[in-house]
Amino acid sequence: MGVMPSKKATARMTGKTAMVMVRHPTLRRATVKAAKPPAKIGWRVGKIVVARQARGQGGKARDRMGKARDQMVKAGDQIERLGVAGRTAGSLILVYGPMAAEVFGLIETPKPKRRAPAFAAGLATGAGALYVLKRKKSA
Repeated sequence: MGVMPSKKATARMTGKTAMVMVRHPTLRRATVKAAKPPAKIGWRVGKIVVARQARGQGGKARDRMGKARDQMVKAGDQIERLGVAGRTAGSLILVYGPMAAEVFGLIETPKPKRRAPAFAAGLATGAGALYVLKRKKSA
């Protein structure tokens, strides 16, 4: 003959078993299928406990979502500021980069171009055009 646990130990084991069953939905479903009255009670109690936990967690989840949304907005603002700074830096490099490269000797300075012949040709073309236009008006 086996040793029977005391009433106190039995109650403690029953309570622990009930709490395990309440917290694990698959275990609750399996015990309900056994169709024992204690299992049905555990199922009902479990549904109540889970509903209360869900209500309690709802506020926490909303808080977490709110914090996450705030962090995403902050990150978006930072990315936008980085984009503006990047565009500004890019335009500065585009404008002043070649000049700085010449100053530091990274590239050779271009040879001075001879502009006098081109200027003379432009002056002659312009003078010739004015002469032709004035001549047509007077004729």
